[in-house]
Amino acid sequence: MRLFALVIATLLTLTACQTTEKAGSGPISNMPGKSVRAYQAYKLAIEKYPRHNFAFVYNASGYSYGWSGQKESHGQGYAVEKAMENCTKGSSSGTCKLLDLDGRIVWKGMDPRVLASLLEEPPKFADTRTHEYDGMEYRITDRQLKRFTARITTRERYDFTAYFVSGDGINYGEGFSTGRSPSGHSSTVRNAREACQIASPERKCYLFAANGEPINDDARRALEREN
Repeated sequence: MRLFALVIATLLTLTACQTTEKAGSGPISNMPGKSVRAYQAYKLAIEKYPRHNFAFVYNASGYSYGWSGQKESHGQGYAVEKAMENCTKGSSSGTCKLLDLDGRIVWKGMDPRVLASLLEEPPKFADTRTHEYDGMEYRITDRQLKRFTARITTRERYDFTAYFVSGDGINYGEGFSTGRSPSGHSSTVRNAREACQIASPERKCYLFAANGEPINDDARRALEREN
């Protein structure tokens, strides 16, 4: 029994070492706001799912990112693998590298100001409901519509996506995931909603589209206006 426990402990140690070998290094002097918001949403997800492994991956030259949360039984390596897939699908250049593993930043050499922005506590939201877009309550702006239509090619690389717009007329929240499980879809919607809420905590966020399709007739009419 002791030998068996020792083998398991050794395997876990080797897996952890192999995973952190993928950690990024080098300067990150600037990180776009959408990436910081995505990281904050990632930290919120870690708090909600304690029996999961999480990984956040970043492309410092292409400014893309990807993250994933997977059941502990799959191992840390699987969470890293899925996060890498999500980041790579959103990258046109550069290399995706591991930035955070289970809430611990492993990237070496980033600018202290960027590190400080990532270490800020994510806000807690009282409103955890998903509000569908309502054209009578809020009219999506041309800026938010253009952002949605500009991301068509990116969305096609994923199995499921979600897009929220903020009532401030400027901000939005996006969620991307690979895999077709219903739980993955619901978490993608939640992640996109929280990214929108983080960007505009004082305003209501609306689900405008799921998997690239307008969520209802009001959203469809708004999209026709753009086209």
